[in-house]
Amino acid sequence: MPTIDYEARLTKVQAAIDALLTGGHQSYRIDGQEVTKLDLATLQREEERLVGKIKRASRRGGAFRTVRPL
Repeated sequence: MPTIDYEARLTKVQAAIDALLTGGHQSYRIDGQEVTKLDLATLQREEERLVGKIKRASRRGGAFRTVRPL
C-alpha cells in the first residue's frame, strides 16, 4: 500500500483555496467542455482533515505507535 504524503496534499489543497480566494474561477468552459473545480467549503473541510491527520501523526511520533500488551 503506498504511503500518502499528507503534507504535500495539504500544500495542494491550500494552493487551490488560495486560487479561489484570489479571483480564480470555480468553473469554466473550453471548446464546449465544462470543467468545475472543488468549491471552497469542500476544500476547507479537506484542509481541516489533513491538518488533523498531520497533528495526530506528529503527536504519536509518526505513522506507527508502540502498543504494550497488558
